[in-house]
Amino acid sequence: MWRGGHSKGRLVVLIAAALLVAACVEAPEPTGGESSTTTSSDEPDGESSTTASPGEPVTTGTACAIPEGEAFDAGAPVQLAQLGEVDGVTVSGAVYPHPDYEGNPWSQWGQGIVVDDGRFFSAIGDHRGVDGNSYIYEYDPDANALTMVGDVLSYVDHVPGTWGYGKIHSQMVPGPCGEAYFSTYWGTFRDIEFEGDYSGDVIFRLDPHGRTLRALGVPVEFHGQASLAADPSRGVIYGEAVDPVSKDNGVDRGPFFAYDVVGEELVYVGPEEPHVGFRSVMVDADGLAYYSIGDAELQTYDPVTGESVTHDGRLPGEWLRAATAPGPDGSVYGVTVEPDRFLVMRPDGTIDELGEALGYTTSVALSPDGSSLFYMPGGHGNSGDWGSPLIMVDTETGAQTVVVELDEMVEDALGYTVGGTYNLAVGPEGDTIFMGVNAGPVGSDTTFGEVILLLIEMQ
Repeated sequence: MWRGGHSKGRLVVLIAAALLVAACVEAPEPTGGESSTTTSSDEPDGESSTTASPGEPVTTGTACAIPEGEAFDAGAPVQLAQLGEVDGVTVSGAVYPHPDYEGNPWSQWGQGIVVDDGRFFSAIGDHRGVDGNSYIYEYDPDANALTMVGDVLSYVDHVPGTWGYGKIHSQMVPGPCGEAYFSTYWGTFRDIEFEGDYSGDVIFRLDPHGRTLRALGVPVEFHGQASLAADPSRGVIYGEAVDPVSKDNGVDRGPFFAYDVVGEELVYVGPEEPHVGFRSVMVDADGLAYYSIGDAELQTYDPVTGESVTHDGRLPGEWLRAATAPGPDGSVYGVTVEPDRFLVMRPDGTIDELGEALGYTTSVALSPDGSSLFYMPGGHGNSGDWGSPLIMVDTETGAQTVVVELDEMVEDALGYTVGGTYNLAVGPEGDTIFMGVNAGPVGSDTTFGEVILLLIEMQ
């Protein structure tokens, strides 16, 4: 793992890692349609319903099979160009290619994923409500090329003129067979209407090796999925569903849920309250999931027993904003808001503080050896207050080192001002960072409107 760095007065941006964990399972035959399992909107607050159990780990077979999806509809590749080199750190980048229509604005809100062969998948969206659409991209390091591989509206039944899927807000997360999962999210919740074929947001399966996408249906009707996490060994993904009506009233409401990707069915839906934040679920090495319920507390869900209890440990902030997968020793790292502070959850469940984040941090990435955590402060448009830095945190001491400052480099080479990142990932060798940044034209009054993929290589 690269350990060097330099510290100029301005801090630097970076990408968070989400390495795909591959396992072998015997999956069911294709169902030929979307999952019909949904939750009941009549579930009373304070209660939860368990509809099934994912049970023990699904790593039971020697062959891995998942239902087939529809083939990628790939566009023209765009080559990344070298933007600069500073103290042994090389930065390359390219603007995400997208259709030639006006976004509202074009933006990126979810974390991508590195698959087992080193390719990086991510998404951008047009942020629209009616007919809103989001696009999936593959970066191939062998070709040094970024390619659009599909748009979500092409893989669902959509009635033109009805609500679409203008964001992919959730993290892309690993499944048991080397595949990945993500969920759509309305581009805007204002004046949202559930009509036509739009009954809520959709979970997708991305098969990077079969090069297919498949819509699995709406897990929680009349809700959008703001975040996902995964226990790939059991084939379970966890999510936080948001009710747009409550959001329009200024207070997010909605349940935590668990979804079995092997059986393609919803297996748990929790109560709408208490539940806050709706931006990150933390999963430990045993597959237990943790989500925020406010006042620095976490609720814990056990996928084997189906039980949900309040965790004994307390966060260093009001709620969890981002988290990593477990490191080699089983520790999980995260960052809170109110205040912005890093944390580590030890394998025994103990939560310790790891220092202050410089600003609002929306994505964190852990090196493969667990020694370093990467982040960029100012995710929602103001990373330039610190020079749009990529920062490395020593997970043992909490010491922070600026890896590279990206502001001037991106402005000079591409003509855009970096506005922050929701999308950091670390390559399999730990010396490459993938980062998607929102950006606006230099001299404009916005740092949104285009999205740039940055590749940061550390010697």
